[in-house]
Amino acid sequence: MTDPKQFTDVIYEVRDRAAWIIINRPKVYNAFRGQTLEELIQAFHIAGNDRQVASIVLTGAGEKAFCTGGDQSAHEGQYDGRGVVGLPIDEIQGLIRDVPKPVIARVNGFAIGGGNVLATLCDLTIAARLFWPAMSATRKPARSGFSTSATQRSKPARWASSTKSCPWRSSMRP
Repeated sequence: MTDPKQFTDVIYEVRDRAAWIIINRPKVYNAFRGQTLEELIQAFHIAGNDRQVASIVLTGAGEKAFCTGGDQSAHEGQYDGRGVVGLPIDEIQGLIRDVPKPVIARVNGFAIGGGNVLATLCDLTIAARLFWPAMSATRKPARSGFSTSATQRSKPARWASSTKSCPWRSSMRP
Protein backbone atom coordinates (compact mmCIF):
# COMPACT_ATOMS: atom_id res chain seq x y z
CA MET A 1 0.00 0.00 0.00
CA THR A 2 1.14 3.49 -0.78
CA ASP A 3 1.56 6.09 1.94
CA PRO A 4 -1.54 8.36 1.77
CA LYS A 5 0.72 11.39 2.25
CA GLN A 6 2.04 10.76 -1.26
CA PHE A 7 -1.42 10.96 -2.90
CA THR A 8 -1.84 13.86 -5.32
CA ASP A 9 -5.54 13.60 -6.26
CA VAL A 10 -6.90 12.39 -2.91
CA ILE A 11 -6.50 13.59 0.66
CA TYR A 12 -6.72 10.89 3.33
CA GLU A 13 -7.02 11.80 6.99
CA VAL A 14 -8.49 10.28 10.12
CA ARG A 15 -10.60 12.55 12.34
CA ASP A 16 -12.34 11.22 15.45
CA ARG A 17 -12.39 7.59 14.25
CA ALA A 18 -13.71 8.59 10.81
CA ALA A 19 -11.51 8.26 7.74
CA TRP A 20 -12.03 11.28 5.48
CA ILE A 21 -11.35 10.53 1.82
CA ILE A 22 -11.40 13.81 -0.10
CA ILE A 23 -11.22 14.01 -3.89
CA ASN A 24 -8.77 16.90 -4.27
CA ARG A 25 -9.24 18.23 -7.81
CA PRO A 26 -11.41 21.33 -7.27
CA LYS A 27 -10.19 23.10 -10.44
CA VAL A 28 -11.93 20.41 -12.52
CA TYR A 29 -14.89 20.06 -10.14
CA ASN A 30 -13.30 16.94 -8.61
CA ALA A 31 -13.62 14.98 -11.84
CA PHE A 32 -11.69 11.75 -11.59
CA ARG A 33 -8.96 10.36 -13.83
CA GLY A 34 -7.19 7.02 -13.62
CA GLN A 35 -4.78 8.21 -10.93
CA THR A 36 -7.66 9.58 -8.83
CA LEU A 37 -9.45 6.23 -8.90
CA GLU A 38 -6.26 4.32 -8.05
CA GLU A 39 -5.72 6.59 -5.03
CA LEU A 40 -9.38 6.25 -3.99
CA ILE A 41 -9.05 2.46 -4.14
CA GLN A 42 -5.92 2.56 -1.98
CA ALA A 43 -7.54 4.98 0.49
CA PHE A 44 -10.62 2.75 0.86
CA HIS A 45 -8.38 -0.28 1.47
CA ILE A 46 -6.43 1.62 4.14
CA ALA A 47 -9.63 2.81 5.87
CA GLY A 48 -11.28 -0.61 5.61
CA ASN A 49 -8.31 -2.33 7.25
CA ASP A 50 -7.66 0.27 9.98
CA ARG A 51 -9.14 -0.91 13.29
CA GLN A 52 -9.08 2.66 14.62
CA VAL A 53 -11.51 3.77 11.87
CA ALA A 54 -15.22 3.25 12.53
CA SER A 55 -16.65 4.97 9.43
CA ILE A 56 -15.59 6.50 6.13
CA VAL A 57 -16.58 9.92 4.79
CA LEU A 58 -16.22 10.50 1.04
CA THR A 59 -16.31 14.12 -0.14
CA GLY A 60 -14.84 16.55 -2.63
CA ALA A 61 -12.50 19.48 -2.07
CA GLY A 62 -13.86 22.99 -2.45
CA GLU A 63 -17.41 24.25 -2.27
CA LYS A 64 -18.64 23.76 -5.83
CA ALA A 65 -18.56 20.04 -6.49
CA PHE A 66 -18.60 16.65 -4.80
CA CYS A 67 -17.54 14.93 -8.04
CA THR A 68 -18.47 15.41 -11.68
CA GLY A 69 -17.50 11.97 -12.97
CA GLY A 70 -14.72 11.17 -15.41
CA ASP A 71 -12.35 13.98 -16.40
CA GLN A 72 -12.90 14.36 -20.13
CA SER A 73 -9.74 16.45 -20.52
CA ALA A 74 -7.56 13.68 -19.05
CA HIS A 75 -7.65 11.58 -22.19
CA GLU A 76 -7.69 11.97 -25.93
CA GLY A 77 -10.43 9.70 -27.15
CA GLN A 78 -9.97 6.98 -24.54
CA TYR A 79 -8.69 6.36 -21.04
CA ASP A 80 -5.34 4.67 -20.68
CA GLY A 81 -5.69 2.82 -17.37
CA ARG A 82 -7.01 -0.58 -16.47
CA GLY A 83 -10.64 -1.67 -16.31
CA VAL A 84 -13.39 -2.12 -18.87
CA VAL A 85 -13.35 1.52 -20.06
CA GLY A 86 -9.74 2.21 -19.17
CA LEU A 87 -10.65 3.22 -15.62
CA PRO A 88 -11.09 0.88 -12.62
CA ILE A 89 -14.71 2.00 -12.15
CA ASP A 90 -16.00 -1.49 -11.27
CA GLU A 91 -13.33 -1.89 -8.61
CA ILE A 92 -14.03 1.39 -6.78
CA GLN A 93 -17.79 0.83 -6.97
CA GLY A 94 -17.48 -2.68 -5.55
CA LEU A 95 -15.13 -1.46 -2.84
CA ILE A 96 -17.54 1.29 -1.70
CA ARG A 97 -20.33 -1.31 -1.50
CA ASP A 98 -18.27 -4.02 0.20
CA VAL A 99 -15.96 -2.16 2.60
CA PRO A 100 -16.84 -3.43 6.11
CA LYS A 101 -17.58 0.05 7.48
CA PRO A 102 -20.36 2.55 6.80
CA VAL A 103 -19.50 4.96 3.98
CA ILE A 104 -21.02 8.43 4.12
CA ALA A 105 -21.07 10.70 1.05
CA ARG A 106 -20.76 14.33 2.10
CA VAL A 107 -22.10 15.98 -1.07
CA ASN A 108 -20.91 19.58 -1.09
CA GLY A 109 -21.95 20.64 -4.58
CA PHE A 110 -22.40 19.10 -8.00
CA ALA A 111 -22.72 15.29 -8.09
CA ILE A 112 -22.95 14.56 -11.81
CA GLY A 113 -22.42 11.42 -13.87
CA GLY A 114 -19.95 9.11 -12.17
CA GLY A 115 -19.93 11.41 -9.14
CA ASN A 116 -23.66 10.86 -8.73
CA VAL A 117 -23.03 7.10 -8.89
CA LEU A 118 -20.34 7.33 -6.18
CA ALA A 119 -22.75 9.22 -3.89
CA THR A 120 -25.52 6.71 -4.60
CA LEU A 121 -23.29 3.73 -3.74
CA CYS A 122 -22.52 5.07 -0.27
CA ASP A 123 -24.52 3.83 2.71
CA LEU A 124 -25.68 7.35 3.55
CA THR A 125 -25.63 10.54 1.52
CA ILE A 126 -25.72 13.94 3.20
CA ALA A 127 -26.20 16.95 0.94
CA ALA A 128 -25.01 20.51 1.47
CA ARG A 129 -27.48 23.22 2.45
CA LEU A 130 -28.13 24.03 -1.21
CA PHE A 131 -27.33 21.55 -3.95
CA TRP A 132 -28.26 20.83 -7.53
CA PRO A 133 -29.50 17.26 -7.88
CA ALA A 134 -28.28 15.76 -11.14
CA MET A 135 -31.68 14.26 -11.95
CA SER A 136 -33.93 17.12 -10.77
CA ALA A 137 -36.91 18.06 -12.92
CA THR A 138 -36.78 21.64 -11.60
CA ARG A 139 -34.28 24.38 -12.27
CA LYS A 140 -34.27 25.61 -8.68
CA PRO A 141 -31.77 24.33 -6.11
CA ALA A 142 -33.18 21.94 -3.55
CA ARG A 143 -32.69 22.32 0.19
CA SER A 144 -30.64 19.75 2.03
CA GLY A 145 -32.25 16.41 2.63
CA PHE A 146 -32.60 12.86 1.52
CA SER A 147 -34.73 11.64 -1.33
CA THR A 148 -35.99 8.25 -2.33
CA SER A 149 -37.45 8.93 -5.74
CA ALA A 150 -37.19 11.40 -8.60
CA THR A 151 -40.48 13.05 -7.57
CA GLN A 152 -39.14 13.79 -4.10
CA ARG A 153 -35.73 15.16 -5.09
CA SER A 154 -36.63 18.81 -4.56
CA LYS A 155 -38.55 18.20 -1.31
CA PRO A 156 -36.44 18.92 1.78
CA ALA A 157 -36.14 16.61 4.73
CA ARG A 158 -36.73 19.33 7.33
CA TRP A 159 -35.18 17.43 10.25
CA ALA A 160 -31.84 17.15 8.46
CA SER A 161 -31.18 20.91 8.45
CA SER A 162 -31.02 21.23 12.23
CA THR A 163 -28.17 20.19 14.49
CA LYS A 164 -30.64 19.95 17.40
CA SER A 165 -32.61 17.11 15.85
CA CYS A 166 -29.61 15.66 14.07
CA PRO A 167 -26.62 16.11 16.46
CA TRP A 168 -24.05 14.26 14.33
CA ARG A 169 -24.59 16.76 11.48
CA SER A 170 -22.28 19.34 13.09
CA SER A 171 -19.46 16.80 13.15
CA MET A 172 -19.70 16.37 9.36
CA ARG A 173 -18.21 19.82 8.73
CA PRO A 174 -14.59 19.77 7.50
